[in-house]
Amino acid sequence: MKKTNFLIAAMMLGLSVSGITKVVFAETIDGENSADVIINGTIGKLDNTDPDATIPEGSDEWINVTVDTATAFHTTTASAHKNIESADYSIVNNSGRGVAVTLNKMIGAPKYVDKLTINAKGTGLVATPTATNLVENNTLVDLASAPVWMKLANKDGRLNIDTDTAAAYANAAKFNYTGNTVASLPSDVNEKAAKEDYTLTLKFTSIQKDGTTIGVTP
Repeated sequence: MKKTNFLIAAMMLGLSVSGITKVVFAETIDGENSADVIINGTIGKLDNTDPDATIPEGSDEWINVTVDTATAFHTTTASAHKNIESADYSIVNNSGRGVAVTLNKMIGAPKYVDKLTINAKGTGLVATPTATNLVENNTLVDLASAPVWMKLANKDGRLNIDTDTAAAYANAAKFNYTGNTVASLPSDVNEKAAKEDYTLTLKFTSIQKDGTTIGVTP
């Protein structure tokens, strides 16, 4: 009987319905003509708050963020409506993995806003987020190539899941708006408010368990 060798170098098998793969051990089949392959499938959403969940590293399935999505800014009477300020708003990472937050795009039509800046703050953040202009010289800023704005640790305060201690970094931050208005404001600015509405899109990308690699490894 002719000897047939099979080498199963790596088995990455799963159900395409869920988009989840399960890594199985490798086995060398020597002198045999068949092999049994165990298939472990999962149907339905996995718990992305569990750091040990079998979700592929960098997958969007890890994204679980709570963010204030209805925000506002206003001018101050004390500055003759030249200065812009806002309340503090919140962003919290609930995931079992860290998350990178990017200011992805801004839409709207500046009329009386000359500069609008988004600022972030927090205790124990991985790094201090850079104050970023959303409107500059009465014109929207192109955010298409903006770098990562902030990184938040996972729900337990870990960025590197294996080596960081709990609460090593913050999983939450606050953000607000500051800025100023154009030189020429309406004559009735003290009696009547003019509205300017914008939509800011935030992009969330999962950080792999090594705490460094952002998104899916090519």
